[in-house]
Amino acid sequence: MAERPELFITGVGDSRAYQIRGKKIEQLTIDHSLAQALVEAKTITAAEAKEHRFRNVLWKYLGTREVGEGPEVKAITIQGGDRFLLCTDGLTGVVNDEKLLGFITSVADVQQCADGLGQLALDSGSKDNVSCIVIEVVESR
Repeated sequence: MAERPELFITGVGDSRAYQIRGKKIEQLTIDHSLAQALVEAKTITAAEAKEHRFRNVLWKYLGTREVGEGPEVKAITIQGGDRFLLCTDGLTGVVNDEKLLGFITSVADVQQCADGLGQLALDSGSKDNVSCIVIEVVESR
């Protein structure tokens, strides 16, 4: 039986990893903000968390006791054509998932895509640091 190729993803804090496959975008990491903790406790909705006063207050980040032995690592099965976006909240705080998907699927070159996402964040009014990496899975020859 052939092995299925995998990518290992982890995250701590509020930087995110996304998988883009076809016309679908999926957030692979969970924000470790107080607002997200309230969502998980069913105290507020995901929509409310986007505007909540604690959306940028982290409870878990590198160097905190809560990280323990290390962050949770996920194995993601990959296939040719998949794209992955690794980014800071300077992008996701001002650009929603639908706009991310539209932009990522419209720009063929991954470097131009990452640069363009950074500019999109700035054009959308980001006041935070913006870092973007776009990875594309290609078929081996």
